[in-house]
Amino acid sequence: MLGVNVLARRALYSSLRSSAQPRLATQTRFIHVSSPVMKKKQQNVDFDSLFDDIEIVDESLPKNTKQSEAKTKAKGKSQAGAQPAPTSSGRTRQATKLSVEDRKTKFDSIAEFVKARTARNLTQTRPAVRDSAWLQMLQLATSEEQLKHIVELMPGWKESSGGRAFTSTYSEAFARRCHELGCPLLALQVFGDYARYNLNLTLPAARQLLHSLHTQPIDKLMTASALFGLYSLPAAAQDYVSCAIIVDACLRHSSDDSNRIAEALLPHLRQLQATTKIDTEDMDHREIVWVQTAMESVEKTLKERQSGAKQTNETAHLSGAASSTPQPTASA
Repeated sequence: MLGVNVLARRALYSSLRSSAQPRLATQTRFIHVSSPVMKKKQQNVDFDSLFDDIEIVDESLPKNTKQSEAKTKAKGKSQAGAQPAPTSSGRTRQATKLSVEDRKTKFDSIAEFVKARTARNLTQTRPAVRDSAWLQMLQLATSEEQLKHIVELMPGWKESSGGRAFTSTYSEAFARRCHELGCPLLALQVFGDYARYNLNLTLPAARQLLHSLHTQPIDKLMTASALFGLYSLPAAAQDYVSCAIIVDACLRHSSDDSNRIAEALLPHLRQLQATTKIDTEDMDHREIVWVQTAMESVEKTLKERQSGAKQTNETAHLSGAASSTPQPTASA
């Protein structure tokens, strides 16, 4: 088991690769964000399957009131007369609320369907498992146990499907669902073992993973940041969202190693801050919220440290001045 110091050094090297010095930007950057909640790009999602007759409305998670209100105001009257979105098969998908029992029953049904058609438990081959079956299972899962059941099925799919890979949509949905159900370490386990699970780590999924782990022990975050290089992603020092999350977590952890990493990344973070344009009113995209929250925390921590250092210096100065003042001698 690698120690925190080793992981910290490896993560620092990975984060700073190809970024030894902050480069002067020639143009303003924009954060490329994933789609808003429950809105995935049509061309990336295959819902034409046995399981796309309905769209599950997740009632198992707490609602974000602030974001919901912001979305409602932004949409205004544009929702009037809106029609349910059709599936890729041309059928209209209706939002349906399932009871706890019905939700579990549907999850178990799809899981059994997939299990019978994976390489290790192959008993049937037709109809084939489609991408939407995996997405539906994620959406229906309400516990870490159910997510682990999905993970157990993943290794056999590549062989049984003729070499098909999981889509980027599934990768990002998996990272997010692990966060929502409070098991980010499961996501780290899966993305950390591509040979077994065959799940690519995309940049949106990597950002989600970092966000999920930023309150975990610092070595977990360092391990996740080291995955950027393994999946040929831009270095964390070159991505505003990732860099902000890592620096924030390192400053809050405040160990010798984490402080060194934060200090090394700060010049890159400042450069990204100056050259990356974000919409501060955008509440639909999670990455925008994450980077704003992380930067507020970073600025607050740095300000507190600067204030504390100044106070310490003033105290030391006063103490030194007092000690150098001649003491009156006692009269005879």
